[in-house]
Amino acid sequence: MKETAVAQKYGVSRTPLREAFRRLISEGWLENVPNQGVRVSTWSHTDLEHIFDIRVRLEPYLTGCAIGRLDADQLLALETYADDIARFSNTSGETAIQKRTQANHQFHKTLLTASGNPRAVAILNNLVELPLVIWTFRQFTPQETARSNAHHYEIVEAARARDAQWAESVMLSHILAAKNTVISRLMQSTASTEC
Repeated sequence: MKETAVAQKYGVSRTPLREAFRRLISEGWLENVPNQGVRVSTWSHTDLEHIFDIRVRLEPYLTGCAIGRLDADQLLALETYADDIARFSNTSGETAIQKRTQANHQFHKTLLTASGNPRAVAILNNLVELPLVIWTFRQFTPQETARSNAHHYEIVEAARARDAQWAESVMLSHILAAKNTVISRLMQSTASTEC
């Protein structure tokens, strides 16, 4: 939809609308389509495969790199974020999803930052879009949520044990489980819209 049409429809000025569009585009909620305006971002099966394939190869490696570099405060922060993720997983509503997403983001960010590899972290930050994470959380069944939460706690245990290989393997399982959930839900969604 074009900016002018949205501004007219809702009776708002184009300047704040333009800024809102810029922010939503930067957060991944909208995408700019040349000569057409903006539209809600979508991910194809191929997009998701590519995103998760890169994460599967890069994030476990960076997690392993981080394990020996985490200080006591970072270890405590990881445990706090894991607790927050679990707490907000047991609460319903949009606010809980937002808080869970933020805690999850901080958990992964703490590990990535501690890896000492800012270039690889930048690649992942450009790849993992907030809307995709929120959408992923909304797709989880209670069992999948419990498994994801357990992975966070197990990564904390591996970090406390300073066992990089253990942490890498749990992160690999964590990402593969999320990939499986997201891809299967997308396939179900696509199949139901084709009927």
